[in-house]
Amino acid sequence: MLTRTPGRIATGAIATLAGIAVLSPMAHADSHTSAAPKKPSELTVQSYTKYLKKQHTSHARTTLVKFSKLNKKQKAVFLKDLQDRKVYKALQGKVNVRFNKPVTTADKYNKEVTFVTRTNTSIAKDKARTATVRFTVTEKIFNIPVTAETISIKFGTAPKASKRATATAGVKNVNAAIAIDNKRVNVKGSFAQTIWTATPQVKSFGKKAVYKTEKVFANKSRVRAGLANNG
Repeated sequence: MLTRTPGRIATGAIATLAGIAVLSPMAHADSHTSAAPKKPSELTVQSYTKYLKKQHTSHARTTLVKFSKLNKKQKAVFLKDLQDRKVYKALQGKVNVRFNKPVTTADKYNKEVTFVTRTNTSIAKDKARTATVRFTVTEKIFNIPVTAETISIKFGTAPKASKRATATAGVKNVNAAIAIDNKRVNVKGSFAQTIWTATPQVKSFGKKAVYKTEKVFANKSRVRAGLANNG
């Protein structure tokens, strides 16, 4: 479930993540016989367990083990939160800290849901004295991570180092109610930004996608980063 998007040098504003689907004549002709499969109404214990078994990732296996250990009532609450649009939209975080100070904060949404914001920094011993900043916001239900959205940036700090920064973005997602991806990471100087798209996979989450912007700005002194909803 881990996706990584290479950084690109940006000279302007981020392109809007909007497009118009155009059907070819052949696609239009076939649309009568090959309709898109209908989305399930909601997640169930059976469907979520089946979903986790199909992922073939270490975090999906870990989630399956922990989810299986919940009692019947906890599983119902877990799935209720997992497919609740309001809960995912509440997944946000920001930091403004010293560069060399790793920070982890946890904010309670309700009794079982916690949002964890984590920032890590390091400087390599190469000629460029390359600095790396990693910013992650994670949603946990009953202390089980279900979604973690990360943006990372690398840039030289040595006097003669190249000023060109690179960045990546990755997501670990075991929330079967949504599929999360991004198009690209934009980089300018030591600033990086990406837009995440959470596309509903079940009707209970709603019809429209949720968009979030994740960004980070850093130098040798401070790190400012955040994850927020678009609109």
